[in-house]
Amino acid sequence: MILKRIGATLATDVAPRLEGSYASGHAAMSGVLASMAGDLWNKQADLLVNEIAGLRTLLEAGGVDDDTPEAPSLKIDDLTATRNVLAEKLIELQSGLEGRDDESASTLNTQIWAHLVATSAARMPAPPRFED
Repeated sequence: MILKRIGATLATDVAPRLEGSYASGHAAMSGVLASMAGDLWNKQADLLVNEIAGLRTLLEAGGVDDDTPEAPSLKIDDLTATRNVLAEKLIELQSGLEGRDDESASTLNTQIWAHLVATSAARMPAPPRFED
């Protein structure tokens, strides 16, 4: 919320009042970046929880023993650590799948790539919409 407010203030209030295109452009760009960072921070826990669930599903489909404990909290650091452990297991699974030439390996590999594309798309920042 704070980053979004700072971003909106820089882009809509400060930038138009600055003289010179460099200073104004710098303030506007800083405002846009602050707003985008605020938006990403706001949805970070949700993204990680969804990624963890997707990774667990893929590992189960691949027959990988998932002994990774649940994150101890919903703190970003804890969720990120859990996601990273699961992602390492997925990389190992996918490496094995890519060396196989059967339908089940191909299907699961396609599902893995779909998961990776979807999670990357979910993390793409969107340009902010500042109120007039």
